[in-house]
Amino acid sequence: MGKILARDREQNEKETWIGLIGDLAGCISIKRPKEVSSICLILCKSLDRPSRYLREAAAAALSEFVRFSDSFGSLLEQMVEGLCRHVSDESPTVRRLCLRGLVQMPPVHVVQYTTQILSVIVALLDDPDESVQLTAVSCLLTVLGSSSADAVEPVLLNLSVRLRNLQICMNAKIRANAFAAFGALSSYGFGPQRDAFLEQVHAAFPRLVLHLHDDDLGVRRACRNTFKSIAPLVEFDGMVALTNTHRFSSDHRGDYEDFLRDIARQFAQHMSSRVDTYMASIIQAFEAPWPVIQANAIYLCSSVIAFSSDQHISALYYSQVFGMLIGKISRSSDAIVRATGSLALGLLLKSANSSSWKVARLDSTDSALTGREMESSRR
Repeated sequence: MGKILARDREQNEKETWIGLIGDLAGCISIKRPKEVSSICLILCKSLDRPSRYLREAAAAALSEFVRFSDSFGSLLEQMVEGLCRHVSDESPTVRRLCLRGLVQMPPVHVVQYTTQILSVIVALLDDPDESVQLTAVSCLLTVLGSSSADAVEPVLLNLSVRLRNLQICMNAKIRANAFAAFGALSSYGFGPQRDAFLEQVHAAFPRLVLHLHDDDLGVRRACRNTFKSIAPLVEFDGMVALTNTHRFSSDHRGDYEDFLRDIARQFAQHMSSRVDTYMASIIQAFEAPWPVIQANAIYLCSSVIAFSSDQHISALYYSQVFGMLIGKISRSSDAIVRATGSLALGLLLKSANSSSWKVARLDSTDSALTGREMESSRR
């Protein structure tokens, strides 16, 4: 214990004490195992005390003691009940420590309590405190590694929606874990809720593609792994083949833009029924808080229009996107947005759809002029 107390800790004071209490609990579990049960009984009662600091200390100790709960018997049930009850505590520290404790049980017990743990995670993914959200999404990844389909299926769609919301979080660790957990969910997307989950996949797909070249390396890796996981769920084989290319795994910007052109062709050729939904999501990302994601959205959106042979797509999006590109090039303060906007503008102007768009504009102009001439002749 002396070594634990002597450690130099770099966290803030509160985190230092929380970590210290957890370390001491782990040491007691190893050195004085016979005393752990009686200590845990006291700590379970301490979770109900009015003092916030006492509850935080109790949660820190219990979340560590529970790792050594193989022989606790009925005491474990009491500990789980207390931890579950306090995941709604007013202290975010208590909330995240209680959840962490539930997940740190020996695997055999985690399986036994999976339904309760997943229910807690669903609630805490929406927590207003980022540290709790990060704990929840990290714990979800751990639990999904051993959960049965029967346990996950009732919350599959709820988890999907909440993870999609976290994929636009400014915290890169939360963002990376949210993408990774969405990929882990794909293992459970083949049951009775397959069609509903597939809709969630398609709703998340454009954002996943855009964050394959996120500024954060951890997010990139998570997105690549998730892309590989959900590619078999998408409705054609070409998407799986893309994951085996150098362009997919490269961190070079030029390779990524080549990949975006490849995937835009796949969208245009094989997923015409989904293009409207995809385009709405991609255009929305023009205003993402990250310049690199704006640039990715600009290039992907323009590529889809350029490679699509569907006149509906050209008529609906060409002029809108053209105007947005002009605005981005002239007003954006970020070099990557301006440069990518110029590239995308060139892509649109060189495309076959450029001619059809010009013809459509000329036809509408001619119609307007003819209408005015007829009005003049009547006068």
